[in-house]
Amino acid sequence: YVQGSEADARQALISSTFQIDEETKLMLESEKLLFKREHLILGPVIGQGHFGCVYRGTLELEGKGEVQQVAVKTLHNNSRGGEADGQAFLEEALIMKDFHHMNVLPLIGLSIDESGGLMVIIPYMKYGDLLSYIRDERNNPTVKELITFGIHVAEGMKYLADTKFVHRDLAARNCMLSEDFIVRVADFGLSRDVYEKDYYSGDNKKTKLPVKWMAPESLEKGIYNHKTDVWSYGVLLWELMTRGVTPYPEVDNWDIVNFLKQGRRMQQPSYCPDELYDIMLQCWQDDPKRRPSFAQLVTDVSNVITSLEKKKRNRRVSLNVTYVNYPNPGASDGAGPSTEDWPADGPS
Repeated sequence: YVQGSEADARQALISSTFQIDEETKLMLESEKLLFKREHLILGPVIGQGHFGCVYRGTLELEGKGEVQQVAVKTLHNNSRGGEADGQAFLEEALIMKDFHHMNVLPLIGLSIDESGGLMVIIPYMKYGDLLSYIRDERNNPTVKELITFGIHVAEGMKYLADTKFVHRDLAARNCMLSEDFIVRVADFGLSRDVYEKDYYSGDNKKTKLPVKWMAPESLEKGIYNHKTDVWSYGVLLWELMTRGVTPYPEVDNWDIVNFLKQGRRMQQPSYCPDELYDIMLQCWQDDPKRRPSFAQLVTDVSNVITSLEKKKRNRRVSLNVTYVNYPNPGASDGAGPSTEDWPADGPS
């Protein structure tokens, strides 16, 4: 998220020309997903971009006398895509309504503002997006915690794969971190605003794509499936183990395809366990059939912690070492634990 003032938030309230049709409205009401506007109180902006804003807010649960902390997504009335953006905004919400897993961000519901525009209500995630959290020098995640975040993402993606859902944009910026440090896979449209430099448009294409997270077949042929999501997951693991360094820091967006065609891959981060880097390389296999499934990844990444715990007992490695985030998140080796916390033979 990027921070914004409360005044900006009020001014940015959705008043888009896009409105929900009656059939959709009836469906939302029947599933108890449509909340009265007066039951929703908006607080300050916690994220904003060219297309819209995210507010922190409270939702009064009708008939229960309870109040829930929420985040509310809105679309600017000057959104460049107009009707198309509004439709995509609604479709994202309708997809989310069927997700029920602790590692996938669910939809609480929707509301319609005074102008007839759409407001999407989702759980409030105290620590915001995962990328911002791991980049923040004030946070001190351990090796074990970072790997555990990776397990959470794998669990969420396994669920999505089981429901036949293809994410297409899996990255640390699109995962959220709750108060109890549970990672939930999400797909905030606003991430494309906040992290605009992570998206690239080549060959005069209008659509910006997250090329550094994409599999070769997605880049060259526009193919997206669970195996291309697995490739992106490998990149996400690399993000975790570098505390949020932008992937391929020395490769330009336009040169990614050529880089990958040469059989080249990102190097192992300095303090990344060998077992975890091996998993990344499996995710980055040229042949999609040779990439693991998310079910296998849940097992394999969990086994990394088990293996390192055994080494810890043998005094070969510490899982509780704290990662230090260096000032430049664009550096090729942007993070690592304090070296004095490692045993003399290193984090093998």
